[in-house]
Amino acid sequence: MRISSDNRTVVNVVGAPLIIFSILFNYITFSILIFTILFFSLYEYVSLIKNKSKLDFFRLLLGLLWVSSILCFLPIYNIENSGKNFVLVIFMSVWITDSMAFIMGKSFGVKKIFPSVSPNKTWVGSISGLVFSILFLLGIEYNFKTINIWPEEFRILDVICIGFIAGFFGQFGDFLESYFKRKLAVKDSSKILLGHGGFLDRFDSMFIVGITSYIYLLLNGFLNG
Repeated sequence: MRISSDNRTVVNVVGAPLIIFSILFNYITFSILIFTILFFSLYEYVSLIKNKSKLDFFRLLLGLLWVSSILCFLPIYNIENSGKNFVLVIFMSVWITDSMAFIMGKSFGVKKIFPSVSPNKTWVGSISGLVFSILFLLGIEYNFKTINIWPEEFRILDVICIGFIAGFFGQFGDFLESYFKRKLAVKDSSKILLGHGGFLDRFDSMFIVGITSYIYLLLNGFLNG
């Protein structure tokens, strides 16, 4: 049986559980996940630039800095006692943001944010994604107090800030990748992931969320060492 290239089911059914397993099992599986995302994202970036523009040192360096920001999740994962759970809820918060922005935007959105960059994204969808990201993490905080999820001495304000980072900067990363594709006049970064485009399309939010989360945790003394 032939699977359509637009069929998202295979990636949805296999991809999400695989990511969750990779995060929760141990540092090695999580590292494999992160470096796999890095490798394929950089490959897609280089391929697009070579095919649609001109690859030079500056553009290669820019792309490397962009996609390698996902490596910032590795020190976050190593936060004592709570690292893996913390990374998981960040990933889930980004997913919640994306899903609710799509649902609310499609149902109630009218006014577009940047139609020249991403024609389907609306203010209602974007704000809804941000709000649900924060509410999701607050729900985690109030309903799973017996599980080590946050770094020690994390406060409610910190939970809200991480929700804001996932909800706001996750969408910023999505807009950034959309702008990149618009400049190159392409719809998807590749066809590797059935119905989802490529790794750049799927993990664009995680690049920016990874580095902004790292900076927040570092500045507030939550990272080990």
